[in-house]
Amino acid sequence: MKKWIITLGALLVLTGTSFGATVAEDCGCGLGRVAIGEKEGLAWNLLGTFLNGISGNQTFGMTSGTLGCSESFDFVMNERMDIFVADNMDNLAVDIAMGNGESLDALMELAQLSGVDKAKASKALQDNFDAIYPDAGVGEAQVAQSIRGVLAQI
Repeated sequence: MKKWIITLGALLVLTGTSFGATVAEDCGCGLGRVAIGEKEGLAWNLLGTFLNGISGNQTFGMTSGTLGCSESFDFVMNERMDIFVADNMDNLAVDIAMGNGESLDALMELAQLSGVDKAKASKALQDNFDAIYPDAGVGEAQVAQSIRGVLAQI
């Protein structure tokens, strides 16, 4: 009987304990986030983590952008931009310096900019050319990072 009471007490404490973070905040995306969402407590967080991990649903959510997962888009966009910058360093430098051109248009397409935003971004990149390409030996990763920094301010 004493073991039952201790076990029941421990379960009540775990279920009722709140660490100030909901399952959605603490366990990431996946089935646990969708099913449990805003509940707080260690037991709910453990259940949310378990549900996120079973049957590959969290991986599916990250890949497809469902189940409360949306972080993968930024990663994919950054990876595509890094590859594009690495493959087009010289042409991109010329186009940014002029403020227009095919490589710059393709970069704007990758950044999903159009219309007024595209014009602002092109002008901002042109104005920051010296920061993006500080010298002839600048690396692709630094150029891509500088471009993302300029575009983030648009």
